[in-house]
Amino acid sequence: MSKKMEKKYIPLAEFFQSATQNEITLTYEAIENIMGQALPNAAYLNLSWWKKTKPPLTHYQSWFNANYNVIDVQLGQSVTFSRLKQIGNDENEIDENTQTSIIRPIETEDARSFIRLQEQIYAQSEFEYYEPNVQHLTVQVIRKQMAEWRKFKKHTILLCIVNGEFAGYSRINGHKEQRLQHAATMRIGVLEKYENTGIGTALLENSIKWAKQNGVERLEAVIMSHNGRAITLFEKQNFTIEGKKKHSVKIDNNYYDEVIYSKLIN
Repeated sequence: MSKKMEKKYIPLAEFFQSATQNEITLTYEAIENIMGQALPNAAYLNLSWWKKTKPPLTHYQSWFNANYNVIDVQLGQSVTFSRLKQIGNDENEIDENTQTSIIRPIETEDARSFIRLQEQIYAQSEFEYYEPNVQHLTVQVIRKQMAEWRKFKKHTILLCIVNGEFAGYSRINGHKEQRLQHAATMRIGVLEKYENTGIGTALLENSIKWAKQNGVERLEAVIMSHNGRAITLFEKQNFTIEGKKKHSVKIDNNYYDEVIYSKLIN
């Protein structure tokens, strides 16, 4: 009987279960981004680590169970996976340009990449509250926050990773106060190149799912009133308007209102 797959390889397994390409080449960095963990030294040093298909080590199941094999390894650089042929499979129906994505909670090893992602979104979006390089976040600060989140289980960051690249996030902030622990606020950020690809919808849906699983009964979001894309996104998920904050944001001497949205989680 095969051993149970190690927990750290589960995000990689989810990636391959979602994949539709006949062939996928991923850099080592992309694989580690998907996992949220560093690959072991053996993956950098030994071709056999990638080629094995038997226990006791079970990392291979993350792609083998999704019907992929390793066909090429450039040690320390990249790995190419190929889908095994299936009877009745019409290769013409598979778009080789398909982007495979996963959404998972942030891991300790993601701290630096998350800071970089957030700064990129700040630089690209006119709807963010911070300008680039003003928060001065550090890896240590993010990791300290994550340690606190694990205690209270009312905070998280969900990361969307597309073909091994960080593409967007949803940040959910709960409350320590007993009488407020049923509620949380959230913000979603997506890189410009991935806008209009469904990532925002996927992040919001996964945020609602996370809220249900962690005892959050009320989700709130505050959105600038001229951010039509975000308003459409939240209204499609049945968030309702609770009010408006007049002239609450000032950008380049222009005032903008904010709309308060909420959704009660069943």
